[in-house]
Amino acid sequence: MNQEERREAAGRWLKRENGQPLSSVFFKRGNRMEYLRPGSTFRRVRDDKMVETACMEWLGTDAYGIPHVRFRIAFSRSAGPLDFDQGTRMLALKIFAERYRERVAS
Repeated sequence: MNQEERREAAGRWLKRENGQPLSSVFFKRGNRMEYLRPGSTFRRVRDDKMVETACMEWLGTDAYGIPHVRFRIAFSRSAGPLDFDQGTRMLALKIFAERYRERVAS
């Protein structure tokens, strides 16, 4: 399945009955509240020093009310010339928040 087919399948899955788009979300991260909306950008540095940067494209709930995030992801490495875009992905909001903790100023 190519990237376009994955994106269409994800869109169909989130459009099932009762799924709703969200314009923004507040959630608790540690002892503070975090505000998320499309355009919010986060990153994480992996153990191998690869930097993943995630820019949120869409927020919404599935048919079961579980919030999800669709985001573009890019990889880079400060020590070398590697810098490439890996397309669009989707995660449950909880997993996204656990994985991408560092907000990037837009």
